[in-house]
Formats: sequence, structure tokens, C-alpha cells
Amino acid sequence: MASKTTVTPQMIVPYEWILENVGEEPMTITSKMILFRGEKVFRAGLKNHARNPFLFLMAVDLGKMGMKVEDVTYGIQGSGIGPAKMEKMSKENIGNEENLQLFTIKLAEKVSGSCTFSFRICIEGAYPGYSYQLCDRLAKDQLWAAKEELNLADVDFVVKDKIFPAHKAILAARSPVFADEFQKKPLDFPRIRMDDMEPSTVENFLHFIYTGEPMGTLADEDLQELANRYGLTTLTSLCKVALKKNDVMQMEKVRKSLNSNAEELSSSKIM
Repeated sequence: MASKTTVTPQMIVPYEWILENVGEEPMTITSKMILFRGEKVFRAGLKNHARNPFLFLMAVDLGKMGMKVEDVTYGIQGSGIGPAKMEKMSKENIGNEENLQLFTIKLAEKVSGSCTFSFRICIEGAYPGYSYQLCDRLAKDQLWAAKEELNLADVDFVVKDKIFPAHKAILAARSPVFADEFQKKPLDFPRIRMDDMEPSTVENFLHFIYTGEPMGTLADEDLQELANRYGLTTLTSLCKVALKKNDVMQMEKVRKSLNSNAEELSSSKIM
């Protein structure tokens, strides 16, 4: 019997970093923080030394969005439409990779003048049971928008001074706890009070139930508590990953990786 190969769904994020008028003096050049889904998570950089120049790309706090970088390839933009050749960058071993990742590659020579680096950042879910892939975005948006149709909703979440309408069928399909509660108490229109939570946390919780994606950060202890309370095991695992902190040793490893030729540095700038 032929064995099946399991392929983890991944998302490819392209990015181009344009450098202009790079001088001959040794310099560290970094990009501005790069936005992804509204959050500043990526930064490209160039250690432009006479000896061992290298390119790097850093991902910060991507785990708070339930994701991590699997690998990064880069190419130098030529005169044609795209890079002549894409090469894989090396992933540095700096410990907890959910919230801080570093990819590097040595360059054959210093960069001078103007050039464009093209990156392809391959992203996957931070938890084995969770993945990002091509999907019908409109369907998710429409499903979430349906929650606001008051004449179709059949349950309310009351959170302090806010009321969030929802649908028992969707809640029960996603949570065994909700399913059990609705079967035991078949009220026409139940109201679930959550005064121990902030409205933004409950809205994020409901957004995950409806779309499978967070609408805010996953680094929220109250969100993790709701996930535990209602049996959403995937959301619980994602919150655990997102709540991990970058420790001092990890930051020291990054510093050493990026400053192996610190004696050559004379200046730095952002481009």
C-alpha cells in the first residue's frame, strides 16, 4: 500500500527591498519594519562589510498571529522582470522561534550603488493543527458579517456594556461546551454574560469561532481562558505559543549572529 505524504499548507509572502546610493564605507543598513496583516513583523538588513558581507531577515512576534516562518529565499533583482536566481537563506538557531526568527545568507561581495533584493517568505501555522492557505476570503467576511444580522441571530453575548449577537448552530459546531449547553437548556434566545472579560477579547474569540482567524493579538491570557473554558483546543495552543516571551539569552544569540564582524562597523542607517 502506497504511503501518503502529508504537506503542510503554506503561504508565500513576497517582498522587495530597494537600496539606493549605497556607499563604500562599512555600514549596517536595515529596512523599516515591514507590515503583514496590519502588524509590523518583518525587517530586512544588510551587514555591508569588506569581509563577509551578509543579508538577513528577521521575523518578530509572528507567533502572536498564529504563524511562523518556515523558510526564506532571496534573489538580487536583475535587468529583467524578476531575480535571476533565488537562494535559500539559513535559519539561525536562536531558541524559541515562535516570537523571534532570524534568517541569514553570506554575500559574495559588498553591495555598492543601487540594487533590489527580492524575498519570498514562506509562512505556516505556529501550531500543527492550524495552517494558512488559499481560501475564499469573501466567504469568511460574509460569515462574520452575518453575525450582525439581528433578525437571524439566536443568542446574545453580554459583556459589560456591549452586546454581541451570534448563532447557536455555529457556536455548537465549533465548541463542544456550547453544544452541550444549548442541548441542556433549549431556550429560544439565551443570553450569555461574560462580565469577567473585556469586550475586545470576546469579539476576538467570536471572530476566531466564525472565521478560524484572530482579529487581534493571540497573546491574550483572557482569550486563552475563554478557549479553555469552551474547549477550543486549537485556539488554546495558539495562545500558548503567542504568550511566550523573548528571553535575554535569545536576544543575545541574535546580537552575536548579527555582530560577528562588529569591529568593522562604522555607521548604520535605515532605508
